[in-house]
Parts: sequence; C-alpha cells; structure tokens
Amino acid sequence: MFTHKLLYPIITLMIVMLLAACDRHTALLEQMDMAENLMNTKPDSALAILEDITVSNIKDKEIEARYALLKSMALDKNYIDTTTFDVLQPAIDYYIKNGTPDEKLRTYYYQGRIFQNKGDDDSAMRSFMNGCDLRQKVTDSLLLAHTFVAKGTLYFKQYKTYKFIYNNMEAAKLYGAIGRDIFEIKSYTNAIDGYTILNNKHMADSLLSICMPLVKNNPEGEKFLFPSLLSYAIEFYSYDELKTFLDKFQNLELTKDETMNFARGYSKIGEYDKALNILAEISPAAFTMDSLKYVSVKIEIFEKQGKYEQAFNLYKDYSAMFEHYQSELLSQDLLFSDKKHQLEIENLMKIQDRDRIIWTTLCGIFALTILVGLLYYRAYFNENKRILAEKENENLKLEQDNLRKEKEKVELERDKKTLEAENLRLKISQLERERDNLRELQKERSEWEKPIQDVIKKRLDMLNGLLAKEVTQNDSYAEPYKKWIETIHNDKKEFMDSTRLAFAASHPHFMTYLEQHGLSTDEINYLCLYAIGMRGKEVGEYLQIKRHYIISHEIRMKLGIDEHETNIGLYIRRLMKNCKE
Repeated sequence: MFTHKLLYPIITLMIVMLLAACDRHTALLEQMDMAENLMNTKPDSALAILEDITVSNIKDKEIEARYALLKSMALDKNYIDTTTFDVLQPAIDYYIKNGTPDEKLRTYYYQGRIFQNKGDDDSAMRSFMNGCDLRQKVTDSLLLAHTFVAKGTLYFKQYKTYKFIYNNMEAAKLYGAIGRDIFEIKSYTNAIDGYTILNNKHMADSLLSICMPLVKNNPEGEKFLFPSLLSYAIEFYSYDELKTFLDKFQNLELTKDETMNFARGYSKIGEYDKALNILAEISPAAFTMDSLKYVSVKIEIFEKQGKYEQAFNLYKDYSAMFEHYQSELLSQDLLFSDKKHQLEIENLMKIQDRDRIIWTTLCGIFALTILVGLLYYRAYFNENKRILAEKENENLKLEQDNLRKEKEKVELERDKKTLEAENLRLKISQLERERDNLRELQKERSEWEKPIQDVIKKRLDMLNGLLAKEVTQNDSYAEPYKKWIETIHNDKKEFMDSTRLAFAASHPHFMTYLEQHGLSTDEINYLCLYAIGMRGKEVGEYLQIKRHYIISHEIRMKLGIDEHETNIGLYIRRLMKNCKE
C-alpha cells in the first residue's frame, strides 16, 4: 500500500516534467520557425531571434542541429565571416548522417563557406561537390544554385574556365526556374565572362541575347552586366567601337577590376598614357589575382610603348607572383580536388556495388534457405500426411477387418444357434422315435415280465411328458431346452441300468451267461436294448456314440458269435429264451 501511495506522486512529477520539456521545446521551435521565415528577407532580424535563444537549454540533438544550421545561415547572410566550426559543428555531426537531402545540402554549403573563409579552398570544393551530388534529391533549388556558383568560383581560381561556365549555367537555369532574376543575370554574366576569356564570341552573343531582356525587366541587374559588356567590348569590338564605349563610361564609379579593364581597353586602342593614368588610381594587394592582372596590363602597355626594360622588370615581378599563386594552388590540392572527389565517388560506388553484391548474395542465400526450408517442411508435411494417411488407412482397414470379423462372428453365432436349433430339433426327433419304438415294443412284447414292462412304461411316461411341452422357436428359450435334452440323455443311462436290473430279476441265467463271458456292465446295458426289441439302427441313434459298431464287434468276439450272424438282436433274444428254458 505504501509503494502505491509513493508511486502516484512520482508519476505526477514525471508528467509535469515531460509537459514542461514539451512546452520548452515548443517555444524553441517557434523561435526557430520565425527566424527561418525571416532568413532571406530580414537576415538581421533572424540573427537577433536566434541570439536570444539560450543554447544551454537545448538538449535534443536534432533541435541543437537545427539551431546550429540556422545560426550559421544567419551569420553568412549578414556577411559575418566565421572561420571556425563552433556554431555549425552540431549540424555537421547530426545532419550529414541523419538529415534529409535539403538538410545535408545546407550543412555542406555552409561548411564550404567556412572553409572558404579559412582559405581552405580544397576542403571548400569537396563540401560544395558533396552538396551538388544531392541535386536529384533536394527541393531547395535556391541553395543548390548558390552551391553551383560557389563551386564555379573555385574553378575560376584554377583557370578551369569550361567548368566555371558549366556551373554558372546550371545555377542560372535553377535561378530562372524559381524566378530569381537578379541571380540568374549574375550567373549568365559569369558565363559570358568565361566565353569571352575563351574568345568564343558566338556563345557570348547567345548569352547576351538572353541577358539583355532580363536586365531590361530588372534594371538592378545592369551592374552585373556592365563588367561583362566591358570585357566583351575589349575582346570583340573594333577600335572605334571600343573607344566610343570607353569614352562613354569612363566617368563612372568603377571597381578595381573594371578600372584595370578600362586600362586594357585604352591600351588596345593605343592611348597608353591614359591607360597608365587609370592604372595609377589603384594599387592591388600583392600576390592576388588582381595584382597579377594589374601587372599583366602594365607589362602590355610598356611593351607597346617600347619600354622593354621596365616591361622586363615587371615581368620578373609577375613571374614571382604567378609562381607564388600557383604554389598556393598546388599546396591546397585545389587543382586536383575534382579528380579526388571523382575518385571518392567512384570508390563509394564500388563500395556500394560491393555491398549490393554482398547483400544480394546474402538475400539470395536467405531466400534459398527459406526455399529449402519450405521444401523440406513441405516434404516433411507431405511425408507426415502420407504416414498419417497410411495409418488412417490401416486403422480403417483394421476397423473394416474388425467389422468383418464381428459380422463373421455374428454370422457364426447365428449359424451356431441355427445348428444348435437344428441339433435340438434332431434330438427331439430322436426322442420322439425312441418314444414311438418303446410304444411298439410295449404293444408287441406284452409277454415280458412286469419289471421290464414297468421300466419301459416309466421311460414312455417321461418321454410323453417332456415331448408334450411346446418347443418355442425363440433363441432366448433355447438354453432351457438344451438342459432338457441333457436331462433326457442322462436318463438314458438310468433307463439302461434299470432295464439291466429288470432283466437280472426276470432272466438271471441270461445275465449270468453274459457276465461269465466277460461282458462289462455298459456292454450288458447295450445288449439289453437289443433284448427289449430295439434294432441296431435304433440302438445307434439312441446311444449317439461313435463307438457303437466297435462295441458291437467287441461283444461278438466275447460271445463267440459267428461273423455270418449279422443280426445281433435276434441272437440275443434267442439266447435269452434258451437261458430261460
């Protein structure tokens, strides 16, 4: 009971803590949603909202990753260049493995921007390449276009002009598809610069025909088109066309690169002093692309002026700067970054192919194992089914055999009862004949002594009384009649004994004669049946024994009866008469 009482407060406390955590997460997510919505239009407001969030309150890894990515985006859009991964690292740790394609692209892009800020162009290129590899999966077309532009900028530093053009053209298509015209104009003008460097007027003209209508509809894009038109004019205009163009725009506020291009233009039309005066307005930093361009333009002017010594001295400076620049490129492996990335992709594809083969093999083995298992189970099931069917057939056969045996047993019982009934009928018939024979004897032998007549009369009375009863045909009543017949058979011996005693009283000499010849009591009883007038067939039926004829033969031998004396009944009655005289 105490445990139950303690459990309720614990559960309540856990629910309160969970609700509080949910509320805290909900508030964090709402702030992040607000910052993301303001990211492109008011990046300063987005950064302010994110900086108001207490990072220590963020415990969930996914929420921490989202905050890190949004904070990095806000810093970049506010032109705050970071050179460390302190802010972005949670996003890198989580999104690279678990993020959606869009989240991975954003992480790769801002990772590359940080590498650029650090001066690690090689790592920046790999990040941008990883981001562009997701182009078929991402939905953030704007950021994908930015990534192509960033990658193109690094290719330009490597003098890989074709790849610089390609990436800007890809970016321009994406910008145009989502209606970002200014960015589209800027990417097309970059591509125009590339074709101008390659001296491909036809392609440059084609892109200009695309850009002009865009700039007409978006005047802000003119500032991006002008530098490209300047380079185009210097490369492809005639002297008069170029002079007219330069004189028209020379009083504009120019960038450092535009100033150097103006100097190149005036040098091309032979106005060398004016070109030098324009160059004197700028002083680019050493060992940069601007410084290389500055020196190359100045060398060209000195050569055309015939100032070969000054040109030669500048050329030595140019060579040193160019060698330094190239060594930096080589030290960063930036020239080979795309090759390395391609090798990494190929290696990854090989690993994926190998894993695919392994998994396919494993799946095949698994499927084969399942198939073998199913076949084995099916065979086992079928075998058990067959054995069960055989057992059922055997049981059915046994049941049929048992039914047949039962049927045969019933039939045997019926046949037995029928036979018993038939035997009973025969026995009753025999008893009736015995009764009839005794009646005939009683009528024919009235001269017999009273003891013999009394025995016969007693026997007749018993037979008449028993046979007077009606014999039923119902099997259930067969047993009493069996006992009745047995009683009559048992009375035969009593009848025969009584008959012998009667003859002993009335014919003592006859009985003495038989005893003297070695006849047994049963043999004398047998002969007494003949003496009272029964014939051989009647004696046999009366006795119902197989040894009837054997007994007759043995008596003949004992009495010395001639074998030709076939009627033993006549012999005994004659003997009995002779013994009386």
